[in-house]
Amino acid sequence: MNPDVAEAVAALERHGTLSAEQARLFGRVARRELVSVHAELRLLAYAGVLIAMAGVGLLVHENRERIGPLAIVSTLALAALVCFVWVARHTPAFTWAEAPQNHLAYDYVLLLGALLTTAELAYVEATFTPLGESWPWQLLIVALFYAALALRCDSRVMLSLALTSFAAWRGVSAAGLQHAFWRGNPDLVRANAAACALAFLALGALLRARSWKPHFEPVTAHLGWLLLLGAVASALTTEAGAAWALALIGLAALVAYVGYRQRRFTLLALGLVAAYVGVSALAVRATHGDAILFWWFSLTPLGLLAALFVAHRVLREPV
Repeated sequence: MNPDVAEAVAALERHGTLSAEQARLFGRVARRELVSVHAELRLLAYAGVLIAMAGVGLLVHENRERIGPLAIVSTLALAALVCFVWVARHTPAFTWAEAPQNHLAYDYVLLLGALLTTAELAYVEATFTPLGESWPWQLLIVALFYAALALRCDSRVMLSLALTSFAAWRGVSAAGLQHAFWRGNPDLVRANAAACALAFLALGALLRARSWKPHFEPVTAHLGWLLLLGAVASALTTEAGAAWALALIGLAALVAYVGYRQRRFTLLALGLVAAYVGVSALAVRATHGDAILFWWFSLTPLGLLAALFVAHRVLREPV
């Protein structure tokens, strides 16, 4: 309970600033009689989608021979259709701004329908192999499908799936090319990851500059920086790992600076964690005693947690 706020609400009601209904609502909030469970419900909805898809996977795996491919494909298509019909009934008119959503489960029913559709496509590809050796193109098709849903339904959840599916397509394609033409050169997949990351960052900047779904920009920015840091971190175990560690620290400093300037704690935290990984990689290379490494990884995480706590406090303060 916050007695100061409750008293202020009562005073505003007496002076006529707040109506009786508004004062009743704000007073309940101040007295902690009204608590939002919106985040918890969204978490439960997301967990429900994951459990449902896990059940679908087990059902198909355990009964694919007994049920038959036609029944499996038809059932998955029907379930996805039911989801999309429900989504269509609750989808607002298209706008380049952020569209209002009037139902808590909207994103998650859309997610379930999209995942059922891609599960159906994956089953068809695994059973009938229509694409043959060109099966990685299915990842691109899925990415474009997710992107279309994200744009029409104004869903950041679908946008994140579209971007990760696109990155997966490039990674699988690059791995195949590496095996065929660049055997012994593992930098090709890493270069593709970095290129995807820069493309995501550029896409976010374009969306914000053109005011085309500008609220999508945080999704592209976070995935872009995460993929770029991951691409650099994947080279820490190579012979030139020390140079890559220094590059990771420099890139992490840039991410932390961007997070600080934009008042985004997630980016600032990502930069701090990546910098810690880079410094730890240098420490492992420079240290030859197990005892020193033991104390390093026992004590330095506490310093990282303290830095994250301080960063969170700093970003909460007004500029």
